[in-house]
Amino acid sequence: MPLQPPCPICNREAGVPIAELRFGEKPHLPSAITLHGCMDCDFAFTWPRDPTDYRDYYAAVANDTAQRHGQYRNLPQAEILAGLIASRPVRSVLDFGCGGGGLLHVLAERFPQVQFLGFDVNANFPSDLPNLRFSDQFPAAGHDLVILSHVVEHMADIDQIKDLFGLVGDGGLVHVETPDPKLYAARPQPHFGYYVDRLHINHFSQRAILKIAPRGFDVVAGGTYAMPYALGEFYPAQYVVLQNRRAEQAVPAAIETYLRAEAPRWAEVRAQLRDRKFFVYGFGDNFHRSLLPGGPLHGLEGNVIAVIDRNAATLAADGQARFQFVDPTEIVRIDGGLIVCTVSQFSKLDDFFRETYPRSQVRYV
Repeated sequence: MPLQPPCPICNREAGVPIAELRFGEKPHLPSAITLHGCMDCDFAFTWPRDPTDYRDYYAAVANDTAQRHGQYRNLPQAEILAGLIASRPVRSVLDFGCGGGGLLHVLAERFPQVQFLGFDVNANFPSDLPNLRFSDQFPAAGHDLVILSHVVEHMADIDQIKDLFGLVGDGGLVHVETPDPKLYAARPQPHFGYYVDRLHINHFSQRAILKIAPRGFDVVAGGTYAMPYALGEFYPAQYVVLQNRRAEQAVPAAIETYLRAEAPRWAEVRAQLRDRKFFVYGFGDNFHRSLLPGGPLHGLEGNVIAVIDRNAATLAADGQARFQFVDPTEIVRIDGGLIVCTVSQFSKLDDFFRETYPRSQVRYV
């Protein structure tokens, strides 16, 4: 059996063909393709797929400039994007692969304070709106919102798709919309096998879209919807919105920063308790963390008179010799002493201390 092609996302060998398809001769496009799937990526793709041939094909295809004033099929997507623009500090929007520009025209009319740029290989037509322009020159980076609408399913080079995420600025958003293969069967079109062709060469799940997003991009929204469609009434669409957080600290570094910030925060508390003896109320995780380096009770184990706990007898019998334990009912022994409480403060606990140990000072840590 011949080797199967590698998955364009993970580069592992894909499974046997899902289908073998043949088409008429057309410049730059293969006339025979196979459709393969990668279970790990939840992704299907056509083979062969020459990036140069596909680029030359789309460069030779004229856009439908009749879309410049928007089409009904753009309206549901425009509502989704309008919600993003209205709820965030978006001032610059790029639609990469804008086609005739219908989607951008709808948005530019709605948000005159935002600058919109549409890029496509043939997008060298003028705009009749002052905040909207089109260009066939590859765009610069730094946009607040980058739209990849029904584009990435046509791109043969997955690495080029990943590079497009670099067009968004720090904190900016990337909106990726593609057909939803999992709803093909629920939205049949008039023609046999309509969704399987040689132009839609990538069939993404939302999980597959996330796998091509570079490190540092987090999901902030996503969903599916029925896109109005002239041929079969509706077309199954899905979208994922990712935010560029590469400039922010990674989670491990953020946790290290947090722990470093905790130490000086509790140093003053530790200094105030250093020369005092006290009871501790609460023998749970908060207490044990407070004993760690940087914690409010670190190095003060010898200052602890006893731990107040209703299970004092059991804890003492279990050999917890490091500390003495006292039952909360031993009021005479406790009342008047400093109580360091490691349990989260709430009103009923305050009432308990005031009523049970009226002469004691209570300090929460």
